[in-house]
Amino acid sequence: MTCVTRALETLGALFRGATAYPRARGVWRDDERGGELQYEEPTIVTCYADPAALTDSARLRLRAFLHGLGREANQGEVGIVIGDKYYGITKFDRESV
Repeated sequence: MTCVTRALETLGALFRGATAYPRARGVWRDDERGGELQYEEPTIVTCYADPAALTDSARLRLRAFLHGLGREANQGEVGIVIGDKYYGITKFDRESV
């Protein structure tokens, strides 16, 4: 199962649905490699959810998924936007919490 499929399943189960957009073209600056630009083709997954659905249990499942995604896909950062605030996760738990 791909990371995108897992993201869709997780968000669909927690918040009733999600949409993955076709691959995009992106770049990020890798400061640990002297500012070298790293190009990538990310897939953006969007989910609109009722704030009431963001329960403590849902937050824990979402957190576990995001940390697992970061570890398994060997990401430098996994980001999520809630409301109008961006949360970047750069240090991943060793195992799901």
